[in-house]
Amino acid sequence: MNSFKSLLILLLITISSVTYSQHIKVGVHTGIGAYSMKGLKELNAIVLKNLPFQASILSDYPPYFYYKPAILLSIYKLNAGFQVAYYSTGSRISSKDYSGEYLFNTKTNCIAPSVYLDYTLFSILKKYPVSLFSEGGITFSKLNLKEVLTVNDEEIINSSNAYKSKNYYLEPGLTFGYQIYRYFNLELNTSYFFQFDKNSFVSDKNEILNDGEKSIGPDWSGLRFGLSVLVKTPFKK
Repeated sequence: MNSFKSLLILLLITISSVTYSQHIKVGVHTGIGAYSMKGLKELNAIVLKNLPFQASILSDYPPYFYYKPAILLSIYKLNAGFQVAYYSTGSRISSKDYSGEYLFNTKTNCIAPSVYLDYTLFSILKKYPVSLFSEGGITFSKLNLKEVLTVNDEEIINSSNAYKSKNYYLEPGLTFGYQIYRYFNLELNTSYFFQFDKNSFVSDKNEILNDGEKSIGPDWSGLRFGLSVLVKTPFKK
């Protein structure tokens, strides 16, 4: 909670500069993210190895779309503001034949509020700005596990568990902009998401997710490739 309060204080400091800002930008960042999820992938490998029958990993936390609504203040070559990202991915282990079916499904997602800063390094032909950016914030992750085993139309196993985890991250990157109209911009961006905290998944009953040897938490680290659509509105003192 203290960390979240710190983010809010930084946001208020940013907003306080609105008197001197030239523009307010409102937009959405979207793209594809790759997610490490090392501990969860190791859990899948252990589950698969311990099954007494043949099964396959059909999906193992693949890259997936993300979304980031944002509000930014433009001050000369600097943009500063606040955004909230949504990430999601999952996995599936499956086995099915004439005698029955087995499924081990996981779905995980996170909401990540952050403070965002970028600085325009230079512009190509005055219309294509190249910027260096960084954002930092908190990830509030959720995980749902579901295991189902059906044999001869009889449900032998049907269990589900939910977990949560809070961690912190930093994401530096580059943005390549294009001004379509005076107050309408498109931006291509590439970055790397560093999750530098490793808090484990914990259930409502304070049970820590583990693989029998070590605890498991989310890891949203990985490359990001995206597109931003921003509407820039004039602001007068």
